[in-house]
Amino acid sequence: MFSNVGWGEILLLFIVGLIVIGPERLPRLMEDLKAAIVAARTAINNAKQNLDTDFGEEFDEIRKPMAQIAQIRSMSPKTAITRALFDGDDSFLDSFDPKKIMADDTAGQAHRQQVAKTGTTPEHAEVVERPADRIDPTQSPNTPGKNNDGGKPPAGGGYTWTDLI
Repeated sequence: MFSNVGWGEILLLFIVGLIVIGPERLPRLMEDLKAAIVAARTAINNAKQNLDTDFGEEFDEIRKPMAQIAQIRSMSPKTAITRALFDGDDSFLDSFDPKKIMADDTAGQAHRQQVAKTGTTPEHAEVVERPADRIDPTQSPNTPGKNNDGGKPPAGGGYTWTDLI
């Protein structure tokens, strides 16, 4: 409420109070203001203590989930998921870590190392020719978006299954 009141405004209020109230009554007014502030603080503290004694257990029941929510909000997304799904055991997530995956030797690296050592590919490697790889020279090629049935595009957005294979 008073967070935007600076020292200049406080000095201005003090000077206006000195002029309006007068120098004789100003010290007594400051003492009354101080007593009112102290009385308000003690009343607030007493109300807090009464609420804590009357509803302390209920407040504790409410505070526990609120504290858990605050703790989860302060976590990173990975930590929150690990805690919720895996009970804090993050070893399962290590299998998805790209740095750890790339640190291990892969099959492609092992193949390249074997080719580099021997200079030839392994004998068990076979070249498999798929039927879609064979091209019939008598057939005209399909263009994307058109079919050989009179130039009408197929219903699937202009592409056929042969475009994907």
